[in-house]
Amino acid sequence: MLPVYRQKDTLVHGLHPLTSLLLIACMLAAALLLDNPLHLALLAAGMLSLVLTAEVARECAVFLRLGLFMAALVLLINPLVNHQGTHVLVYGPRVPALGRLDITLEALAYGAVSGFRLLLVVAVFGLAGTILNPDELLSLLSRFSFRTSLSAALAVRLYPSMVAEAREIREVQLARGERLRGGGRWERARAHFPFWMALFQGSLDRAACIAESMSARGFGRGKATRRRRPFRGRDAVFAALSLLGLAGAVFLAAGGKGDYGFFPTLENPLRGFTP
Repeated sequence: MLPVYRQKDTLVHGLHPLTSLLLIACMLAAALLLDNPLHLALLAAGMLSLVLTAEVARECAVFLRLGLFMAALVLLINPLVNHQGTHVLVYGPRVPALGRLDITLEALAYGAVSGFRLLLVVAVFGLAGTILNPDELLSLLSRFSFRTSLSAALAVRLYPSMVAEAREIREVQLARGERLRGGGRWERARAHFPFWMALFQGSLDRAACIAESMSARGFGRGKATRRRRPFRGRDAVFAALSLLGLAGAVFLAAGGKGDYGFFPTLENPLRGFTP
């Protein structure tokens, strides 16, 4: 199950939603634009420090496990399908129409860096889900599209309650001795039908309760005053650093300093740090 956002008394959770959004955009752009493994390692170190500062290591573990699994697949598959490079580690058999299936050092390094980049991208989205307050973020986006942000806010609100209710329904079915596994497809479908019907009815009940609550609070009767989080000095500092990092990533990628050559031989990664 994906983790649910929880407000914590940390520096990262106390940032303005616009600042947090810029911070996430900076890290995502750097992970997608930069190829140099040293640049990616620096980005990983910065993300790790942010995770520790926000105290969300346990929440991000779900995304890290998913990212590690995907990175391992890339690392294993790439050397088997990419045979470029001059340093052959394993001489494979010759396959008709495919040639010789050799495993090279360069292909292995390319797979490792590609998997590491994929891990960073997954980690960025995981970090965004744990440090971005969905209510404040959707309130910020409502200035541009109110109906879209309202639909997204309702979906975000309903997701945790649906997960909790699904778990309770499943436990009740197991306690009653109902078989949810085994048998053919028809038997499994019949066993799960009450589960989905109960979950559907619960969703309708929650939707009706939310509609009644919104109506009782005067939704749609004109604008009401609401508290907005002030944009403080630390928000300006983090926003400036995020914009600077975003501009630096774009500059390095456009100037070729963020690139890294894997074939035919591995380049010196320090080349991206020299003028």
